[in-house]
Amino acid sequence: MNRTTSRLVAALAAATLVVAACGDDDDDGGATGTEAEPTGTVAPGPTAGPADTDAVGTTPTEETSGTESTDETEGTPSEDTEGDGEGGGWTVDTEDCIDPDRVNAPIEGTVSIGSSGPLSGGPAAAAFAPVIQGFEAYIDYANESGLLPDHDITVSFGDDQYDPALTPGVINGALDDGAHLISGMIGTPNNLAVRDTLNEECIPHLEAASGDPAFGEVADYPWTMGSNLPYDTEWEIYAADVAKEFPDGATVALYYVNNDAGVVSKEGFETAAEELGIEVIDDQTVEAAESAPPTAQLSSIAGNAPDAIVAFPLGAQCPVFLNELANQKAANSGWEPRVYLTNTCASPLILGAAGEAANGLYTSGCCGLVDITNPETHTIPGVADYLEYIEAAGLSDTVPTSAAGWTYAEVTVEILRQAAESPDGLTQASIINAARNFEYTPSMVREAITYRTSGEEDGFLLESAQIVQYDSATKFLNDVGDLITDFESS
Repeated sequence: MNRTTSRLVAALAAATLVVAACGDDDDDGGATGTEAEPTGTVAPGPTAGPADTDAVGTTPTEETSGTESTDETEGTPSEDTEGDGEGGGWTVDTEDCIDPDRVNAPIEGTVSIGSSGPLSGGPAAAAFAPVIQGFEAYIDYANESGLLPDHDITVSFGDDQYDPALTPGVINGALDDGAHLISGMIGTPNNLAVRDTLNEECIPHLEAASGDPAFGEVADYPWTMGSNLPYDTEWEIYAADVAKEFPDGATVALYYVNNDAGVVSKEGFETAAEELGIEVIDDQTVEAAESAPPTAQLSSIAGNAPDAIVAFPLGAQCPVFLNELANQKAANSGWEPRVYLTNTCASPLILGAAGEAANGLYTSGCCGLVDITNPETHTIPGVADYLEYIEAAGLSDTVPTSAAGWTYAEVTVEILRQAAESPDGLTQASIINAARNFEYTPSMVREAITYRTSGEEDGFLLESAQIVQYDSATKFLNDVGDLITDFESS
């Protein structure tokens, strides 16, 4: 059944329900301070299960277009347990899917992944292009290494220019072209723009490249799964660090991109600040498409002279923010706030563009990864393999940022592998079941970090963070204190 026919069936079913409801009306009855250490030991590919085979595939990329729908479906958990991707624990309910036969049908031959991201236009394109390149590179690596036996994997990123109004067209086009799942899509508002459609149509929506806690709402959106440390958790961690550094109380200014990601980060900080006795004395925003220096916003912040600043600029806005902050500090002698920057900026590639202006800031490493720019990590097998492959692909300049995309794709392929090894084999339903009952250690994460989910009990892959401080001389992110695991559910 194609998607057009599926939608017609859905419309007829909805109409039938309306008629039935109207009939009922006539009856009686009637929702940390040292350098990062090389700690990982796992090379790219599965950490459990059968040995790799030698299947080889290709990775085409293309842009697509289409339309959006807005209904949603719900999952039905059986029993929440720590998953292994082999059919136990939480399972998705496919009875209400538009096309249950398609959702439960075996996926044979080529597995098609659709996605979208800012391939052009604005600061987001420059910042996130390496993430997309890293994702595509791992898919090539997986095919060459035979990580999904008996299958090739393709991925196609369409260009939505980081404009959520364009994302539905891109993703619907990918689905019309036969994508079995969506993964690695960039941006909070962009993923939110298609979440209803993908859940209505029972399409696995994996590794949404965002930390918005909305992507952990398993009961209401069983087919959608986030990838990053939740933004509100990240900013709660920063609030706790502020309280530790200023035990007698602190004043803080918040600066964030004016979209879902920025707002939820701010709300997380404010919730923690109220409990910790931190006073928020300024609140400034920047629009997602803005590329000019935020002079007015930082002038206001400097005028209030807070003890600390917690900031969430977007992509290429990160070095622009830091350079303007340096100007304001120079104009206000003696003011040296402690600066925390979102981990979406925590790439030496991005921070290096700010030069000395980035020196000393605090952040948390993206995705729980080690600092790949630090040579001490290059003895880790997974890092060594990553560097060899990325450099051979001519992407040496993107190494720090492409690591996030590589990891998103690595997790996606492992989910596919676990689904394929389940009793049901590889289907769209088994893919989301594997994702919801998942345990895996990606190849470049820090020691003691394991990605895991457990149905509705734990919808987030990662809830641990390491606070790091940027050294502009070495361009390394050095650990401050210990890995923070307080927010992990298990």
